[in-house]
Amino acid sequence: METGVLEQVSVTRDELFMRKLVDATLMKNKLWAHLSNECEDRREHAVYVTEYDNQKPAEYGTAIADAALAMCKMSSMYSAEYMLWNGSAFQELDLAESSSYTMELAEQLLDHYMVRGGTTYEFVYSVLDVDRKKVLFLMKEVDL
Repeated sequence: METGVLEQVSVTRDELFMRKLVDATLMKNKLWAHLSNECEDRREHAVYVTEYDNQKPAEYGTAIADAALAMCKMSSMYSAEYMLWNGSAFQELDLAESSSYTMELAEQLLDHYMVRGGTTYEFVYSVLDVDRKKVLFLMKEVDL
């Protein structure tokens, strides 16, 4: 098992908030599951991770990794991508986004559900892809 510092970077407070809220981070084509967050003296922040395979969710584990590693769209600013569970895999869902502000992405990470056009989606997992500047929302359709 790998240990040590994966990345040391200076980011805005909004981006830090977003980085702490996601369930996993994809960096250099490797998926890392988040374990915990820490702040030292209100200045130094850390996100503790483990290899995704050590901490993957039982129900969607392999499908989450497959979806996260298959995406290739890039952005100059952080933006959302949505993937919908079809019963066996996650497939890209095209939802028009009005904004890609980092804080709005962080706010969405706090939500458990999203309603679009009368359809309710439950967020089951989220992945921050730091190389492509994407937040991947993996979700399933639900009836509430």
